[in-house]
Amino acid sequence: ESARTSGIGTCASKHALLAEELLAAGIESLPLLVVGPLAPRILADDPEIEPGRFLPEVHECLTVLTPWAGPLRVDVTWDPPLIAHGLAGTLDWDGHTDMLLAVGEGGPCWSVPRDGLRVAKEALRSRLYRGNEREMRDRTLAAMARRFEEWRAGK
Repeated sequence: ESARTSGIGTCASKHALLAEELLAAGIESLPLLVVGPLAPRILADDPEIEPGRFLPEVHECLTVLTPWAGPLRVDVTWDPPLIAHGLAGTLDWDGHTDMLLAVGEGGPCWSVPRDGLRVAKEALRSRLYRGNEREMRDRTLAAMARRFEEWRAGK
């Protein structure tokens, strides 16, 4: 609901909203989990983000089952102002090709059932993070969110 009203949110909230809207239009989708770098390259040297730059992220997007092009990878994580600052994303999508991934290309990925999505995502995270890395991930994400708000505000 937050993504619907504010127009911004996490990868999970944006793709849950998109899946709901697609289903209302008669188009099915499946959750797609992709592992890639937590911090985008353009932020890796930021002092607040640098400590977590090496951490992986379990990213959430969709496989959309289109009747015109077959399954397409759809990732609406980064909004246009963030893509304009250099984050990976697809503007002016043609609806016939896979979109760029917010966490970059080439990482391992898994389609999971929607009703088991959270469990699968947390299981992957528990395989990836050791010791205090989960807390470091959360601090890094908070720092990234602050930077993104500055970018959206034109700073």
